[in-house]
Amino acid sequence: MERDHANRSRPVAFNLSKFDDWKVRKQAHLSAIYDEMWDLISGGPIVVMMVNTQKAAQGADPETMIPKPKSQHTSDEKTRANLDNVARDILFKSLDDSLFQKVRKCTTAKQIWDTLMSLGERDEQEKDNKLTVSMKKFEDFKMMPNEAITDIELRFRKLMGDLSDLRKEPTEKEKNLKIL
Repeated sequence: MERDHANRSRPVAFNLSKFDDWKVRKQAHLSAIYDEMWDLISGGPIVVMMVNTQKAAQGADPETMIPKPKSQHTSDEKTRANLDNVARDILFKSLDDSLFQKVRKCTTAKQIWDTLMSLGERDEQEKDNKLTVSMKKFEDFKMMPNEAITDIELRFRKLMGDLSDLRKEPTEKEKNLKIL
């Protein structure tokens, strides 16, 4: 279990023009640090629970759970409970000053992530505009003068990735298209 969060590679900066790439990289980065890191981004901070012994002693449902006091946390529970702080720090460090101002009052990593997702994904009209531009690039796609096969393949894969990110399913013709 990796616990050294300070010695990580430099954070990937949030960039609206490359939002989809940032999102994938940040998800992978957070998940790689600790298995449960992505769970708290999607579901909120981890709360360590324990059986409510007072309820159990009164004959009530012994499975009634309550938050465990921090003073009783084991070392592993302290690490898990602190993951939200680690995730917040990682997300904050990926933002420039103007974007930080938009999330600085967020109290959980989930709130930060949700705010960044709404900024990055924007409204459907902008997504439709991006799709239109990408489709036009696809329709006009051709080999440039003096372009190597590897370069054209790279350009084509990027274009197909952009279309995929916009959730446009390729047609059968696009799926069968091969670059020679």
